[in-house]
Amino acid sequence: MGMRFIGLAIIFSGFFTFSSASTDSLIVKGRILNLNGRLYRQAPVITFSRNNILQPQSELSKQTPLEADGSFRVSLPILFPQEEFYLDYGGKAFTTFLGSPGTVEITFDGDSIAKASKLFYFAGVNADANNQYAQYLAAENKLLAANSYLGANFFKNFWQNSASGAREIAQQRAALRLSAVKQAAANTVPSPTLSQWAKSITDEEQLQILYEHALSNQTDVSKLLLDSLKRLSEPPLTAQRVIWANRFGNYADLKVEERKYTNPSKTNSLPVRLMATLIKDNAANLTPTERQRLNDINANGLAEKTDLDFLNKLFAKNETVLNILFNYERESRIYADLFDSTATEFLKIRYLAKNLFKFTYPQQLQLNRHIQSRSGLPVFRESLDEIVRLEVKDSADIRKIVEYKNVKTDPTEALPGYFLAASNDRGTSWFNRVLDQYKGKTVYLVKWNMDDAKSREELDYIPALQANVPEDVVFLFLHLSGDEVVPADALLRQYIVRHKLKGTHLFMDTNQMMDLLFRLNPLDPGTFSLIRPNGKFASRNASAPSATDKTIKAILDAGK
Repeated sequence: MGMRFIGLAIIFSGFFTFSSASTDSLIVKGRILNLNGRLYRQAPVITFSRNNILQPQSELSKQTPLEADGSFRVSLPILFPQEEFYLDYGGKAFTTFLGSPGTVEITFDGDSIAKASKLFYFAGVNADANNQYAQYLAAENKLLAANSYLGANFFKNFWQNSASGAREIAQQRAALRLSAVKQAAANTVPSPTLSQWAKSITDEEQLQILYEHALSNQTDVSKLLLDSLKRLSEPPLTAQRVIWANRFGNYADLKVEERKYTNPSKTNSLPVRLMATLIKDNAANLTPTERQRLNDINANGLAEKTDLDFLNKLFAKNETVLNILFNYERESRIYADLFDSTATEFLKIRYLAKNLFKFTYPQQLQLNRHIQSRSGLPVFRESLDEIVRLEVKDSADIRKIVEYKNVKTDPTEALPGYFLAASNDRGTSWFNRVLDQYKGKTVYLVKWNMDDAKSREELDYIPALQANVPEDVVFLFLHLSGDEVVPADALLRQYIVRHKLKGTHLFMDTNQMMDLLFRLNPLDPGTFSLIRPNGKFASRNASAPSATDKTIKAILDAGK
């Protein structure tokens, strides 16, 4: 059961530049045999992708051009001693392979694409495992097709089981999937590396679905599942590992919230010595006397009430930055109370990765530096550093759009491809006025809220959707006010640029939303509508960006 990635593999336009923070690299070189001119013109580049344990919705991708003779060469960073990598040749040929520091050589025949049962041939590191992997997938698919109870119908039978029953059936499925290794190597010696790779995938699917079972039934996980978290930092890093880590993170979030609710006094406090250190290391313009007093508090604790007043005064002068660090440290202490050291280290670096949208990019950099100084596992530190580097790489454009002042009722172009509008008009009249400007064009309407996880997940598919529809299709984004505090305008603009949400952006307040309630029903974040060139709705509740093929077809049909 080959897994490329979660749902649709998302490869952003422009393609990520890999972080330079890693100390190791993988060289991938090879050749497409019999590369004819037609095939070269259709697909002159190969895309290589890999995972980051912190972001299940993203692939890190890099394109490399083909030479005229079909040869290629690319250097990719590698953070874990072994990682899954993915080759995609123009959507025509795809393979998964296992990389390690060193060189992987890949050869495949252009004439055999979509014909050969085994297309790719490997040499170099992990060659035996990579050459047997395709046969393993074929054998696994055959076994699962022959056993519908553990295959196609597995999840129909899984959720209603007790915790012990779920564990038993999950173990059976894992054992069946793993047995495919021997079948795949029936005429040769099974690769020990393939056996370890497959066992990692099957074990961690089992762990993933048992965490999902606990989440769906609102139960605590077993000690066995908690003990399994030690492997989070161990190789290989696979797409399956990223999914499991994400499910554990969701479970941990629930447990943290429970702890905050049941023990608010403890979870809201920090040790005085830690507070003094955070202030000393991060407050601006401290005098030598203030630094000395902070050192004394760090060494001896509070000697008298005036020390607490002193800390409060310094905190108030530096509240914005210190609030960010204090909140992180409070959360970090709960992790340590609930989980073992490896899980705690993972959650500490995940804290920033899951909350990036809440911080400006200077705050992201500052919090990253702090977390790096508090984390002990290099693979986790480097994973976070890689994500933050990607997050701040558009800082020049972000600065331009944040500083853009000429926002009017009618959309104006703040950056190439990014149009902003703001208005005090009633919601319906403003929306109709903007929509009138796009008569004659198909409009895909995106209703979202930055604090809504479903919205953020769907928005990650927008660049891929835009790349597959005509350029004159208008993407109209309505940011809806939520129950929480309205995000700062600067954060909204930063998010738009960082996630390549090109189109027209309207930011609605609560009154404007209420006025549009019937015009745009459903008026919920994470919902979508499709408007024909004549201004009439083709669908008030259109398919989402994540249903990419279906949505592309709907957009094209609406324009006919």
